[in-house]
Amino acid sequence: MAPITEADGVFQGGGVKGIALAGALLAFADHGDVAIEKWVNVAGTSAGAIIAAYLATDHSPQDLEALMDNVPYASFEDWGRGGEIIGGALNLVEHHGLVRGEAFRKWFDGALNGATFESVKSTDAAQDKTGDPYRLRLIASDVTRHRMLVLPADLSDYRQLGTDEPINPDNFKIADAVRMSMSIPYFFAPVTLDLVDGGTTCTIVDGGLLSNFPVWLFDVDKPPTRPTFGFHLTAGKDFGGGLEHVLDAMGWPVRLGVDMIRTTSEAWDDRFMTHSTIVRTCAVPAGDIAATDFQITKADQQKLLEGGRAAANAFLDKFSSQDYVNTFGQKLA
Repeated sequence: MAPITEADGVFQGGGVKGIALAGALLAFADHGDVAIEKWVNVAGTSAGAIIAAYLATDHSPQDLEALMDNVPYASFEDWGRGGEIIGGALNLVEHHGLVRGEAFRKWFDGALNGATFESVKSTDAAQDKTGDPYRLRLIASDVTRHRMLVLPADLSDYRQLGTDEPINPDNFKIADAVRMSMSIPYFFAPVTLDLVDGGTTCTIVDGGLLSNFPVWLFDVDKPPTRPTFGFHLTAGKDFGGGLEHVLDAMGWPVRLGVDMIRTTSEAWDDRFMTHSTIVRTCAVPAGDIAATDFQITKADQQKLLEGGRAAANAFLDKFSSQDYVNTFGQKLA
């Protein structure tokens, strides 16, 4: 059987833990019968959105490894004046999140050279049968309308605050959409957009609130010509000890809200891990690293990277294309 060299990829969210996903991708690039040279369509939620966006903009897993090694994680905690407790409290009141998220958005936009979604629009009409022309799809949650958003397609329902025209998805910056997807409630300030129909101001937060692992996103009811592989983070923690201390200082309403969000984001996808999900999902361990551990050491970064590579090798050693099946029950063509 010829090696599988093209695939679609779906990446779960998990903050800093996403470093492990880069390690897994390195293994998928050079493992026997599975040696992925091109990730055709990619999707992700939160930290998985970062991975997907970087791959979609013509970067290799090796490029991703280099990017992860030079991420200015500490700068993403833009508490503002007063530091964690005072600055975080002020941000929570003024911006509805402990940190503003501007530092991340600006850094990632630079890493993508200001790329917009037009750059990830498919030129091959036969490439994807779902009707979505974009090779990159990111998950976010509109908590005002109680809807899961698939970006960029759903952006045309909105307009920027203070403007009259609907958003043109082609002209929308990928980094801005990633920032929407990773708006962890209470941690990153949410993004607000006006609804085109009616002018309602909508609050957009982390896609993991509704689907942290949408491995079904590229499935169609016909035999696929290439597999979709999912990358699912296991273990690890949601928040680092320092942030846990900040949340406790905010009082029980914030603590209860965070625990409810954790339950929502984890229970749904875990409950519906069907056979079609498991057979094509690489489980990637995150050790004891927290999603918001922005003070992570180089040693822990390397541990995550190597752990991801080892997990992917173990998955691929057992993977059989004959066992592959999607959510419609379709086998590989």
